[in-house]
Amino acid sequence: MSGTTDDANETPASDGTGVLARARRLVRLARADLKETDDRVAQLETAERRSVERHSLGNRISHWVQAILFFLLLWTGFAIWTGNYVLLESGIWGGYYVAFGIHMWTGILIAAITFVVFPYYYVFVDKHHQLLELADIQVGTAIAEAFVGLRKYLPYYHDARRAYDEEEGDWIAHHPMQKTFFWWIAIFIGILALTGFGMYREMTTESTWWIDALGFMAGWLALETLKQIHLLLAFITAVMVMFHIYFAVLPSNWDVLRSMVFGDVNAFIVHSGREEAGSEEPSSEGGPTPTAADGGQSRSTEEDETSDDAARGGERTDE
Repeated sequence: MSGTTDDANETPASDGTGVLARARRLVRLARADLKETDDRVAQLETAERRSVERHSLGNRISHWVQAILFFLLLWTGFAIWTGNYVLLESGIWGGYYVAFGIHMWTGILIAAITFVVFPYYYVFVDKHHQLLELADIQVGTAIAEAFVGLRKYLPYYHDARRAYDEEEGDWIAHHPMQKTFFWWIAIFIGILALTGFGMYREMTTESTWWIDALGFMAGWLALETLKQIHLLLAFITAVMVMFHIYFAVLPSNWDVLRSMVFGDVNAFIVHSGREEAGSEEPSSEGGPTPTAADGGQSRSTEEDETSDDAARGGERTDE
């Protein structure tokens, strides 16, 4: 009974210690140098440079169409909000109806590109990984600590973002904000589309089944609340796009910006499956055979010599 009680009392402490140990391990891993966890980074010093397609034609077209649609949304949305319909006046229709029509159909198109077209080309055709990976955490941690002066910037970071693994078919490092932008812009555009349809459902006098379906948020929130959410997210998204443009035109990123126009970038070619020099040769049975450099003869050779000694009556002749 006492043993059981002791075990029960020790379990929470051991669990707590285990959680803390795992947390410390994760922190150390996040702060580790990328070279320590990815041997492909060490190949950058001697890697071959070659032109590699970073963005396919479909990816580039969808990106720039998405950009044009976004600025159309900003223009027409600002016109509807302020009542200033410069260049949108069209005879008997008036600026409001023109702005509203362009805004609604542009929103539908940008949502389709954001959730269907662009992900198809970016993820499935170009093979860009958009889920969080260890390298993203390590690079993000290093950049954040360097930004506040706790460590120096990674000297190989610029090249690592341009390193292409031929075996994996992927770039070995990305700026952490690149993936963050991809996910948050998609989330915000999705909410903007839903709040927009919610407002339209509340204001229209002749609704249709698909407007009722997509405008389901009107059943949850008041019209004024939908307007406030829509306006706030539109502002946040516009700021994110401005920062996206700012980082894209930095001189250090001109080659990446060029790849969004022409497709290719001068990449470092690295290999995840490359055998290291001096690797052990497999034996006939499929396992590694120790070499003389490992401290002597192989086990099978020693066993053969032992058998020969036994056959000679225990006498051994050293040559």
